[in-house]
Amino acid sequence: MIKFYYCLSSILLVGMVAGCGGAKEKEKEGSNAAKIVYVEEQNLVDTVVLRMQPFNKQIVGNGKLRAVTKSVLHFNGTGEIVDIRFKNGESVRKGEVIAQLDSTTAYLNLKQAQLTLDKSKIDRMDALIGFGYSDTTNIPEEHRKVADIRSGYASAVNNLKQAEIALANTTLIAPFGGKIANLQSKVYEQPQGEFCTLIDDRVFDVDFNLLESEIGFVRKGQRVKVAVFNAPDHYFDGEVTQINPLVDDKGQINVRAQVNNTTGELLEGMNVSVLVENMISDQLVVPKSAVVIRDNQEVLFRMSPEGRSIWTYVHVLMSNSDSHVVAANTDKGAELNVGDVIITSGNLNLADNSEVVVK
Repeated sequence: MIKFYYCLSSILLVGMVAGCGGAKEKEKEGSNAAKIVYVEEQNLVDTVVLRMQPFNKQIVGNGKLRAVTKSVLHFNGTGEIVDIRFKNGESVRKGEVIAQLDSTTAYLNLKQAQLTLDKSKIDRMDALIGFGYSDTTNIPEEHRKVADIRSGYASAVNNLKQAEIALANTTLIAPFGGKIANLQSKVYEQPQGEFCTLIDDRVFDVDFNLLESEIGFVRKGQRVKVAVFNAPDHYFDGEVTQINPLVDDKGQINVRAQVNNTTGELLEGMNVSVLVENMISDQLVVPKSAVVIRDNQEVLFRMSPEGRSIWTYVHVLMSNSDSHVVAANTDKGAELNVGDVIITSGNLNLADNSEVVVK
């Protein structure tokens, strides 16, 4: 009986100690919970001060490079090709021989024509002597014509000229300096139509279209920048050479610019973009990142002196590669003034009247 009472007392004592420990733990948790402070999330942003400044208006058109001087070359004579002196892509100077046909027959015909002409000169002199002239000076024109025909001299002169042309036509000569392209023929073949294309790749034309609303920003003689599609940041200098005074059915006007191939990187037929730039003074200019789209409306955020965001509806009037020209959307009750602090980053999910902190 005594042992049972001792055990029961021990169990009660342990329970009381455990109970006290649990109460202290709960009290500690409650104390920690009371210390939790909820802090409003900070929106870190970048800003710029809105100023009136020049704006670089950029208009971009697309086109293809076409050599200013280009010609399809072919043989005017007939015969077998015996020599080709250049390959595609190689440069040739004006007057250089590009290829040669077999000229044996043409050369023999020329020699025969020369002999025939020499004989006709003798017969012509005999005819003039028959008219009573001892030399070829002071001969009336009608007597000279008769002597030329009877002797065969007129025909011999014509045949010699044709033989000279036929011999010349066996040689293909570069009419100007440039590069060989589209050469497909081979030695010992008969030339068929086009032999090759000669391209002067020092200067190219590029035609591109502008909207009729943009025509006021381009003029003849204006400098432009031309870039190939595979290197859009590498520009070649060009100049507007002509503006077609006609608006097509799509409301576009064709413009032509000329670009110098100073580095030799440009090729005939390349697809390029043409950048036309104009500086327009006194515009409200913001970085492109400042304008976001909310409910299909253009919006930017100003920052108040108290560090709060101000939702501002705007119109984007002009754009270039990195900036917008903006104006307040007064239909939405918005206002925009020089000196306003404009938020340029951290604005994608920003709400009106949010607390913002400049980085």
